[in-house]
Amino acid sequence: MSKPDISLKEVQPRWGAERRLEFIDFRLLWDRTVNRTELVEFFGISTQQASSDLATYQRLAPKNIEYDKSRKTYIATHEFKPVIARDDAQTFLAQITGLKDGTVAPANMYIGWRPPFDTVKLLSRPVQTDTLTRLLWAIRRGEDLKVSYQSMRRPAPTKRWIAPHALGFDGQRWHIRAWCFENDDFRDFVISRIQSVDEARPTNIDPADDEWWQSHVDIVVRPRKGLTPGQRAAIEVDYGMAKGQLVWRSRKALAFYVIRQLRLEWDGELPLLVQPLELANAAELAPIIKAARKSPDTKSDLSRSERSTQ
Repeated sequence: MSKPDISLKEVQPRWGAERRLEFIDFRLLWDRTVNRTELVEFFGISTQQASSDLATYQRLAPKNIEYDKSRKTYIATHEFKPVIARDDAQTFLAQITGLKDGTVAPANMYIGWRPPFDTVKLLSRPVQTDTLTRLLWAIRRGEDLKVSYQSMRRPAPTKRWIAPHALGFDGQRWHIRAWCFENDDFRDFVISRIQSVDEARPTNIDPADDEWWQSHVDIVVRPRKGLTPGQRAAIEVDYGMAKGQLVWRSRKALAFYVIRQLRLEWDGELPLLVQPLELANAAELAPIIKAARKSPDTKSDLSRSERSTQ
């Protein structure tokens, strides 16, 4: 094998000034401190450039930052308000969660100090790279694929033609949204159950015809009747409700995954303290709830538009 002409370090992207200012803003928000050494080490810049960036930030937000001579570092003032970085807690928590599960590289994470933490990793279905790339190519090229698929409604894998057009994630499983030529409707196929991709051909299926994918619906959630005022207030805070309810906008094709994840398909059937939520628009969502509760035994009771998952 021939030796490369350049090293990986030589082809690292150069960070722009805006990113460095965002880094300063982020560190001041969450660490309450930032110094030149941190900029130098994170971005690979000179000490002179780091000093210039800190001076630029001081001009941009003079009330945000001051130099602590005893600690030889810049600190956030009591008047600090972020001017670039997002100041929502989810940004911070998403980064440390990504660090834990490996989806965020430390080199791409602005967080400096972080508290001891751990996460509960939910079970997920592994997706084969070859299968995913073949599905992506089919979506991009406009192809039908002949796949070997193991449905839980059948004892053994079957061969079928599908026309994939989108990906969907239900929180645990990745699906491919596709036209199923065997059933003459659009359905969700669990990607991990696709055992092989055998053939391809040009498609004549238009994704715009997938009404459930192209349309959206509101899932309106509120605290369940019977809760005490204190319990109701706690639920409103837990879910970030506004005016006593949470409106969750979802593609119609994915809405039943939201309903199922929140266990709202069992509306009124679970104990109050087990399920403190209820749907405020249950009648509107009745067809989706019916689809969410379906089983192999009830498949024949669903309309064609409701038979949307395999």
